[in-house]
Amino acid sequence: MTTSVKKLTAGEPGILRYAPLLVILVPFIIYISSIRLGFVYFDDDILVLDNFEKISNFKNIGLAFRSDAFFSNLSPYYRPLMNVSFMVDAVLGGTSPGIYHFGNLVCHLVSCLSLYWLLTLLGFARKKALAGALIFAVHPMIGHAVLWIPARGDLLVTMFGLLSFAFFIRYLEDRRPERLAFHGVFLAGAFFSKESAILFPVLCLLYIVITRKKVFDRRWLFVYAIWALILVSWFWLRHAYIDQRGDEQRGLPSLIMNLPFLPEAVSRFFFPFMLPVTPVFSTGYTLSGIIAIVLILVWIIRTRAVAMMPMVILGSVWFLGFCLPNMFVRLVSAGDNFEYLMHRTYLPYIGFLMMMLAMMPDKWVDLKTRPFNVILAALIVLLSAASFFQQGKFMNAENYWGSAIRYAPGKAWFHYYMSRYYFKQKDYDRLEYYLKRADSIKSYPEFKYHMGMVAFLGKKDYDKAYACFSEALTKGYGGPEQTANFVNLCIESSSDLFQRGSYDRAIARCEEALLNDPDNGVAAYNLGIYLINTGEKQRAAAMWKRAVRNKPDLTEAYRSLCLYYHYEAKKADSAAWYAREYKNHGGTGDLISP
Repeated sequence: MTTSVKKLTAGEPGILRYAPLLVILVPFIIYISSIRLGFVYFDDDILVLDNFEKISNFKNIGLAFRSDAFFSNLSPYYRPLMNVSFMVDAVLGGTSPGIYHFGNLVCHLVSCLSLYWLLTLLGFARKKALAGALIFAVHPMIGHAVLWIPARGDLLVTMFGLLSFAFFIRYLEDRRPERLAFHGVFLAGAFFSKESAILFPVLCLLYIVITRKKVFDRRWLFVYAIWALILVSWFWLRHAYIDQRGDEQRGLPSLIMNLPFLPEAVSRFFFPFMLPVTPVFSTGYTLSGIIAIVLILVWIIRTRAVAMMPMVILGSVWFLGFCLPNMFVRLVSAGDNFEYLMHRTYLPYIGFLMMMLAMMPDKWVDLKTRPFNVILAALIVLLSAASFFQQGKFMNAENYWGSAIRYAPGKAWFHYYMSRYYFKQKDYDRLEYYLKRADSIKSYPEFKYHMGMVAFLGKKDYDKAYACFSEALTKGYGGPEQTANFVNLCIESSSDLFQRGSYDRAIARCEEALLNDPDNGVAAYNLGIYLINTGEKQRAAAMWKRAVRNKPDLTEAYRSLCLYYHYEAKKADSAAWYAREYKNHGGTGDLISP
């Protein structure tokens, strides 16, 4: 098997002279309009908008390597270079979504060009490499990674991984140290872009085997040392700085549940039309994918072409190897959410493409004959049109989630994500509409919590908000933000209850606020006010003292304590001390007569 770059011969069509330009120009024309797309409020709002203060400053590059993908340290995803790339976008374009979409496009163009180069290095004829790279460049399934901003990690790991593999092959050919250096740099880039990069050293070893080189050759010791250094560094940083927990189920049960991913990915490679943005497993696609896999195996067995087997093996390991890690993870809510995301096929499809190209006889790919040129051109145009029109679904959150809901109206979480967008827009009427639709399909604690937020912020229906918050928190949906909102609800609703004369309920509500936030000075102060009205004067004073300890600038608490010691406890010195503190903290007027 030859691995050298083939030179253009007199018998090859002149179009191959411009192959690298075509590989870049065609996807650029298809996807340049993506810069007009907005945010779809599916992780992109968190990665870009919520974290903008962090990603807009290059001083936080170190923080990116000490945090998870969301800067929260609450997820198992370690992708620092993804956030570094977002920093470049943020500095150049602020919060404008166009710059982030353009960043995705640039990564895709580099990946397409790198793929063409790699295919030629693997021994594919230039005409096959060009056809394969063009199909990859405009395939609608690939487009999901280009169009969805959070797929930046997949784009980066592919871009760096392809370049790393290509320089590895060149190093095996001539053993020039600069090739090894580039291989190491790009491999490290892949590792720190997405966890699936761990498979690239395995693919490099497989390449050594299928090219009949010795795996345990002293010449490769420097290569293995670089791999070990990168792997150890990545592993240590990942486990030192991020929390490994998440809301996922992992292991063999998840793999079994996700098995339809493989046939569906194969089926959608051949029939990538009318694609949803967030798919669910389809019986039709699963069955057609199984049939396609059987036909591919029959073709390989019947052909028995020895020359194609190295690339078939490499391609199949590439495809399966990059599919499997995603299949071992499954969201707890996957059955009512979505089983997998389209962008996850971006890197695996390269392996599947290698298999297809290897199985295809060279005589079928002849750029000098009109029939093949017409077929290839028609295929590229058809795929390009499908990819272009797919962009409309990514225009904004309403288009994105509206498309998901139309495709699978029975998925509760699609309605929930649409409601979450309206929550951030403070459109409480439409928020409540989609929340009710989601909850009517299947109720989750998240749904109850956000229904409580609607009642609290939008309608000031404190009783409903309290009931929804309590149910959500009781069922385990909670965190610092949820607890803080519940405490604020308790404080605000206690004031409403007090004004309506429900003193006991107001006291109970404030006590609940302090139970969840013991250091809340406002809750302690309000509780003191309610207690003084029920005759519990000493306990009220204790609450006011707690309030000034927790919130020293709470002027009204000093005022209440001054009046308490003057009129109730009859302690003039204490009353005078709190009167001075009242004025020291901004209070005006005399509280007690001399």
